[in-house]
Amino acid sequence: MIMSATDSTFFTLDEVATVIWQAADGQTPLSQIALGICQQFDVDQQQAEADAEQFVDELALHGILLVSDVPASDPEPRQVP
Repeated sequence: MIMSATDSTFFTLDEVATVIWQAADGQTPLSQIALGICQQFDVDQQQAEADAEQFVDELALHGILLVSDVPASDPEPRQVP
């Protein structure tokens, strides 16, 4: 279960949504995540991509996930004195 801190909306994750959530690392393209869903759940690539995009868009709408066309950059490590 995921909750939006912005509007307190709850999302209950099924198995596929859990795979998407766990793979959303800011580096892995959604198309690659959808390919993994196809392999794991025996679903058509086009349908997996459409469903994954819909789920990700819904999370983004509620401020839970940021969507970008480019990979997130790693923040520079802080040095401890």
